[in-house]
Amino acid sequence: MFDTFFFFPFLPEFLNVDDDEVAEDEDENMPSCTEETRLLENTGWSSRTRAVAKYLQTLFDKEAVHGRKVLAMDNLLVGKTRKEASRMFFETLVLKTRDYVHVEQAKPFDNINLKPRVKLVKSDF
Repeated sequence: MFDTFFFFPFLPEFLNVDDDEVAEDEDENMPSCTEETRLLENTGWSSRTRAVAKYLQTLFDKEAVHGRKVLAMDNLLVGKTRKEASRMFFETLVLKTRDYVHVEQAKPFDNINLKPRVKLVKSDF
């Protein structure tokens, strides 16, 4: 069906950070009262959602060089813990809800395929 059977041997660190650690890092790294701060607050995105979006954007860019436009979720999650896999799955659903990725699954329990949407390709995270 799709010619996307490649393996991603690394896991971005953002999937291993707990939510309370993310909140602490955001508090320490947020600039005070700038326009950028207001824009980030208005988006309602967590730092993990932004990190997953950037990660997927980078993977889609790399695969586009080889003429591939689809990422298989199974390949993204090879060797990951249940916690990491569930976080990646959740953030993918968040991005789907906001129309940054297109998600396809032919039937229950089949592989989930991801395609970039224009918003993802053109965004700067």
